[in-house]
Amino acid sequence: MWRAVKSSGSRCWPGVRKRRRWPMSRGEVLLEVRSEEIPARMLEPGVRELATRVFEELMTRGLGPKEVETGYTPRRLVLLLHGVPEREADRDEQVMGPPVRAAYGADGSPTPALLGFAKRCGVAAEELSRVSTDKGEYLAAVKRIEGRATPAVLAEILPRVLAGISWAKTMRWGSGEGPWVRPIHGIVALFDGAVIPFDLLGIRSGNLSAGHPILSPAPFPVDGVDAWRRELAARQIVVSPDERRRILLSTMQARAEALGGRLVDDPALLDKLVAICEIPGVMEGRFDEAFLELPAEVLATSLRDHQSAFTVETGTDGRLVAGFLTVMDRADDPKGRARSGNEWVVAARLADARFFYGEDRKAGLTHRAEQLHRLTFQEKLGSYAAKSERLAALAGAICDRLGWEDEREHAVAAARLLKVDLATEMVKEFTSLQGIMGGIYAREEGHPEALWQAVYDQYMPASTEDRIPRGRVGQVAGLADRIDTLVGIFGLGLLPTGSKDPFGLRRAAQGIVRIALEGGLALDLEAVAAEAAGLYGDRLKKTAAQILDDLRPFLHDRIRFVLERAGYAYDEIEAALVAGSADLPDLRARVDALHRVRASADFLSVVLAAKRIANITKDAEEKPFAESLLAEPAEKALGTAFAGLRTEVEEAAAAHDYERCLHRIAALAPALDQFFVEVLVMAEDPAVRQNRIALLQAIGRTVNRTARITEVVVDKAEARAKAG
Repeated sequence: MWRAVKSSGSRCWPGVRKRRRWPMSRGEVLLEVRSEEIPARMLEPGVRELATRVFEELMTRGLGPKEVETGYTPRRLVLLLHGVPEREADRDEQVMGPPVRAAYGADGSPTPALLGFAKRCGVAAEELSRVSTDKGEYLAAVKRIEGRATPAVLAEILPRVLAGISWAKTMRWGSGEGPWVRPIHGIVALFDGAVIPFDLLGIRSGNLSAGHPILSPAPFPVDGVDAWRRELAARQIVVSPDERRRILLSTMQARAEALGGRLVDDPALLDKLVAICEIPGVMEGRFDEAFLELPAEVLATSLRDHQSAFTVETGTDGRLVAGFLTVMDRADDPKGRARSGNEWVVAARLADARFFYGEDRKAGLTHRAEQLHRLTFQEKLGSYAAKSERLAALAGAICDRLGWEDEREHAVAAARLLKVDLATEMVKEFTSLQGIMGGIYAREEGHPEALWQAVYDQYMPASTEDRIPRGRVGQVAGLADRIDTLVGIFGLGLLPTGSKDPFGLRRAAQGIVRIALEGGLALDLEAVAAEAAGLYGDRLKKTAAQILDDLRPFLHDRIRFVLERAGYAYDEIEAALVAGSADLPDLRARVDALHRVRASADFLSVVLAAKRIANITKDAEEKPFAESLLAEPAEKALGTAFAGLRTEVEEAAAAHDYERCLHRIAALAPALDQFFVEVLVMAEDPAVRQNRIALLQAIGRTVNRTARITEVVVDKAEARAKAG
């Protein structure tokens, strides 16, 4: 129920997991910082940083705890440590004194420098030792440093760590106290029940905690963790976010069933509710059934954004119940004031949404499209009206390249409608509904299913878990939108740097990769990007070639990310990327074939041979080899084996049967091994030497036909073991 970890003596806090019920250890630390309400998004990072830094500071002093627990509510951060030693260990410290040459007189008697040093260290002169250094021999004393009591150490660590938490935003209050995330009301800091004394931003630590600021504001004393838990439980405060999540979810699911439906899943909203309450009470509200005429997406978004409320659906068709569920930070609502207040606000918000919806439907998409010239896509790239025309042209070009003549008309029409809802009242109010509202309005105006779904799905996938757009039309429109954005922004030289990506280019690139891979779009993406650059006319600072040079490694990073998540090894991906990456389904087929074949002994042997071939031929001029000059038995055997499979490899590669292609390459292993054992490539006769190099060059080109297999990492010992 707590976020906790058991220390294993490592130098950094290993992480967070649910608490196990270990027997209480000696050395118990309780830290509770109470404040005004901290923004939900800052609580988890704040308490994690607090725990991590305190843990690290204690570890460096030999005071590492056996168990760490964290908890938080909107008004308190909590850190509990168990099994902390009572004091630091005593230690010996070597103190350097004067050089030996200055420590003794000519007669060998101690000088004042020696005697003064010994006196300062509290030791006799004869107890000093000699230490050799780079600067010569020096005298040194060993000083015994007594370890401090743990409360004294914590009194130094805790205020420094608390004051140094990296909050996203801070504030000052009162007479200038701060900066901190919010004004502090009180601090409990105890070691085995005794107060750890320190001051933080004008607040003195002590043993007084408090409950809910409205329901149970009176302070109460605590003498340890058990008493603190007991007193908070009596006041219905749940400090563990995991426990609040469990209570809220189970209660809301039960209430949803009582309403005749099921809770609409929204993990992000649940996280928010967990972070805005101390008492996980659930409030159920109702609204006028007339509002159910609004699209479910509008209802859910309005309730989520304005009231942090969950909706309840009746079945798989997405129909909603005229009710909502949210948190109220109290166990009950006996007079119904919380419910009536929320219902009043919800009614007003839904009335606004109904008005926006009505106005948009009255205007229609054609009218809204005429307003796109007023909306700027990017200052130097023009309006959304111009972008819509580019998208239509690019969608048509993509369909032409794919041979999707049947989808072309709908794809072009969908591309023109993609951004129209940016001019609607509903999207101005709820920006998270962009795309979705355009799809809904297109459906209500009677546009074909493929078209309105393309508009609806245009921003998908928005995350690694999201699906790609439904159908070919949606996939073409989604690709066109993302490629246009990437090419335009890259064309201005505005590449993402570090964590800064204001145009969402990494997400756009990842969307391109996933749509192409999962949709099976056999498309030369570089050619499409070049075409997109041409559609911008003279707006871009860079040429198409320069844009592609920047865009290629950027897309490669996203390709690596997606394929590694799919379970492929980095060297398999790299080998295929180097051999060509424009057609992503083809790239994945080559990576997959390499993944399946790489474990075979013959293939590993060929990889090692290919690496050797690459080293031998890297500086050689490309020339054809002559079979008539193959003299040694081993090189004749290699030439014969190569001639027999060369055509098969090319045919398999042309048919995209890459696994067969790699298996045929692997069949060359015995002949290659024998060649390198029996034949001297660098023969004295220049003609023979050149012919052998030419043979290896031809073999190198063929074995790298599917992927540059020299990129595959091979353990030589493992390869020999498999071969042997």
